Amino acid sequence: MKRRIKNVLELYRLDWTRIYKNKLTFVLIIALMFIPSLYAWFNIAALWDPYSNTSDIKIAIYSDDKTAEVMGEKVNIGDKIVDNLKDNKNMGWQFVKSKEELDKGVESGKYYAGIYLPKNFSENLVSFVSGDIKHPEIDYSVNQKINAIAPKISDKGAGTIKDTISDEFVTTVSKTLMEILNEIGFDLDSNLPSIRKMTTKILEIDDHLDEIDGYAQEVVDLNKKMPELKGKLNQANEFVGLIPEFNEMTKKVITLNEKMPEIEKYGGMVYQAQDKIPQIKDAGRQINQVDQDFDQVVQMMDDAINEAKKGLGIISDAQKVLPEVGELAKTANTMIPEVKNSLTKVQEALPNIASGVNSGITIVQVVSSETIVITDGLIKIIGDNELSANEKAQLKADLESLSSRLGGQSEMIQGIIELLQNLQGLTGSNNLDGVIAKLQSAKTAVDGAKNRVDNVIANFDTLAESPAQLKQALNDIRNEAVNINNIVSSIDVNAIQADVNALIKDAQDVLTKAGNITNSVISDDLINRLDGLMTSTSKTITQAIGFLESYQKELPAIKEEIHAANELLNGNMDLIVGGINDGAAFFKNDFPVLKNKLNKASDFIQKDLPGIESDVQKTMKMVNEKAPKLESALASGVDLINNDWPKIKDSIGKASKLIREGQKDVNLEEVIKYLKNDANKESSFISSPVKLKQTDVYPVPNYGSASTPFYTALCLWVGAVLFSSIASTKFHLDEEQKKKYTKREQFLGRMMTYLTVGLFQAFIVVLGNQWLLGAYTKHPVWNMLFALLIDFAFMMMVYVLVALFDNLGKGIAIIILVLSISAGGGNFPIEMSGPFFRAIHPYIPFTHAVNLLRESVGGIYWPSAAKAISILVGVTIGFFIAGYLLYPKADRLFRKVNENLAKGRILH
Repeated sequence: MKRRIKNVLELYRLDWTRIYKNKLTFVLIIALMFIPSLYAWFNIAALWDPYSNTSDIKIAIYSDDKTAEVMGEKVNIGDKIVDNLKDNKNMGWQFVKSKEELDKGVESGKYYAGIYLPKNFSENLVSFVSGDIKHPEIDYSVNQKINAIAPKISDKGAGTIKDTISDEFVTTVSKTLMEILNEIGFDLDSNLPSIRKMTTKILEIDDHLDEIDGYAQEVVDLNKKMPELKGKLNQANEFVGLIPEFNEMTKKVITLNEKMPEIEKYGGMVYQAQDKIPQIKDAGRQINQVDQDFDQVVQMMDDAINEAKKGLGIISDAQKVLPEVGELAKTANTMIPEVKNSLTKVQEALPNIASGVNSGITIVQVVSSETIVITDGLIKIIGDNELSANEKAQLKADLESLSSRLGGQSEMIQGIIELLQNLQGLTGSNNLDGVIAKLQSAKTAVDGAKNRVDNVIANFDTLAESPAQLKQALNDIRNEAVNINNIVSSIDVNAIQADVNALIKDAQDVLTKAGNITNSVISDDLINRLDGLMTSTSKTITQAIGFLESYQKELPAIKEEIHAANELLNGNMDLIVGGINDGAAFFKNDFPVLKNKLNKASDFIQKDLPGIESDVQKTMKMVNEKAPKLESALASGVDLINNDWPKIKDSIGKASKLIREGQKDVNLEEVIKYLKNDANKESSFISSPVKLKQTDVYPVPNYGSASTPFYTALCLWVGAVLFSSIASTKFHLDEEQKKKYTKREQFLGRMMTYLTVGLFQAFIVVLGNQWLLGAYTKHPVWNMLFALLIDFAFMMMVYVLVALFDNLGKGIAIIILVLSISAGGGNFPIEMSGPFFRAIHPYIPFTHAVNLLRESVGGIYWPSAAKAISILVGVTIGFFIAGYLLYPKADRLFRKVNENLAKGRILH
């Protein structure tokens, strides 16, 4: 153990010695310690106190309000609002001269928003006096595309105007009411009948207060549900907006329903496949048998080539004897025994002619079939897309090979023709004329096909630019190949074999008679015809051997393909049969139900859906038009219920109680005293009955300090990823050092270097936050310790990922970074994010890192801090153990992944 620790420290010291000696590396390491801090510092400084600058948010305002008259007095609320806003410095109010200027400025982005007070604003605001109540409206327009936050701030400005108007309205109304009550109090004696009438009304209202409260609560409850109702309304509007896309989907349903007969036809094909399962299994057994017997096929091919070569040797020996036969024939009677012996050798060679003819025609037929297969393969290579350079080269090479095959086939056919002609010439027969004619036709077709192939090769560069033309040229070649195959396939090899055998027997009889005739001379013509026959036979057999040997070279690859096909088919036979049976069961049991449902759905889409969509659109249009008015009415009603109704209700209760008591013993002095209360104080209380007292828990003085934990944690992760992208996780050692230090020692040594850089990064960013930016930190020492712990965890995670997975590990680290920004809850509460980000939020170490730093900034709540510390420590230990155990095996375990990445020739 001591030796291992010593080795690790030696490697750690070796790292820093190399860094210090290489000045460029040393400077780069120092830069990597500072660069992540710059990322945090710039962001924190930029967001230090953004809400203190709202006075630069330009909001245009224009009042077109006309003066209205109420109770003999002229009022213009719009002008008063504009005058008041000129003293308001919270927003950048821009007082424009026309509605057109306002709209143009908002549309162009010159102003973030615009507020327009219409001509009837004051008239509608005081309409309650006449009883014909009309809610005044403020036209508020906002440019949402300029900025995500600015519209929210401008909304607040518009809301301020609305609240100000509402407060002033309530204050004025309540003050007026109180003043009227004062007057009633002063005129109580002279207006006693009116008081009695009023008391009757008050008592009546008091009797129905519970019922009124019920109605009021229903209004409040309905107003509370407005956000939910608006959300559902937005969802409904989104649905209406998706109707065109939904209709496109329904068209696909109709199209699918129209294709059901075709799909049902495919079901019949599945049934046919199920009926042929025994044949499929039999095919599997046959392929397995071929795979097992392939070595015998190879041996038969070897035997065929050897027999052909043996026959070629016999014919060659016979040809060598023919000149001697000719010389001996001239001496006739004196040399008859020697002639007989020589003719016997010639007769022995003749059966090989039949074998050569049979082999030659069979090979011609095989080559014809192969030509079709080759052309089909070339057509598939082309497809409909532009060919790559490699595909063009391969295609041209295949065409040149095909031209060579066709040339060999033509020569083979010509050789067979000459052989058959010589055989007929020897015997004087014409039995093979029909075969020779077919072979002539086949040769003509082969030569034509070869010319087409050669023409394509000669013009390949031009044709390759147009895949359609090249495919057409290959289709023409394929048609020629099919024609050749039809001609050659029509030749009955067995019949030719019988005819050739008969002619050979005739030839043997001629030679036998020639050898037995005494005192006669064998003609030179017979010898020459025999020699020509032997020559053409040798040529045909030689060509056949050439073709057989070329096929012999392909046998190993064919064997491998047959073996692979055998394993694929028989190894997955149960899966194939099961799939066919499952498919048949689906078409038998489930498909009719699916077909019926799809037909009903298609009928509904075509007949009923258009009307439903039209009704939905009309309904939503009406709802969208009425919703703002409903919301405004509810807001006004709730405002009245919350602010005014409790006091009014209390007053009515008190008044009714006094009235009931006064009915027994009326005390008008008390009533007058109550009615003479200060109207200003009463109206002030009614307009603002509640004061809000705010207490800050864990106060943070500014936004920049509040965002420091997020950007600090983010810069520590960025620093780890940045360092891992430049620094290697592997040591550069010579052979002796590799023997001395184990993989785990190298892992620990380089890990210490990574952690050292990370700790400096954390140290620098925290000091910069506290001393350079002056960010508020409740517990600066704990803030430093927490940052060091977080960097230790982050650097350990990134180091282990990169050490084990190399470039793939860097990619994983970047993915974690992206998810951390989105799901870490840095700037906005995680509850405001989508379901996916809320789901992964607790499982991201970044979440707990930000929470831990927040504890030291605002004030430590140790249960929360302890939880975050334990999670980060656990993650650190877990990654360390995984890296320590897997690092020595990483090359072997992840070599395949790294090799696949390296094949891209981009990642190192």
